Amino acid sequence: MISAHPYSFCRKKFSLGKNRNYQHVYKKGKSFPSRDLVLIFMQSKDLRAGFSISSKVGNAVVRNRLKRFFKEDFRRLKPDIVSGRYIFVARTSAAGKTHAELTDEITKVLLRAKLYRKEAGNDA
Repeated sequence: MISAHPYSFCRKKFSLGKNRNYQHVYKKGKSFPSRDLVLIFMQSKDLRAGFSISSKVGNAVVRNRLKRFFKEDFRRLKPDIVSGRYIFVARTSAAGKTHAELTDEITKVLLRAKLYRKEAGNDA
């Protein structure tokens, strides 16, 4: 069996999946808000992520763009974050941000929540 690359993002393996899984994380998880997003984290043995972007944020094009940005950032940060279940919730202000700005925001939230294993000065 070939092991997956640490930066790969296999949808089935790392996705939260069904609505009941999202609801469980919303109820039991801890929230870490920031200006453009809210991170909800719940401890778990495995690493899974979900992305929630309301229709209030923008049209389908904007929402899908944000979801792609969040997935890409999660894929890059995956080897350096603590195992658990994550939900990234976009706020309406995220619609006007660039990918670099959102990446910085996600990194800051993970650092503040002490879920990121690298220091703020180390960028790989």
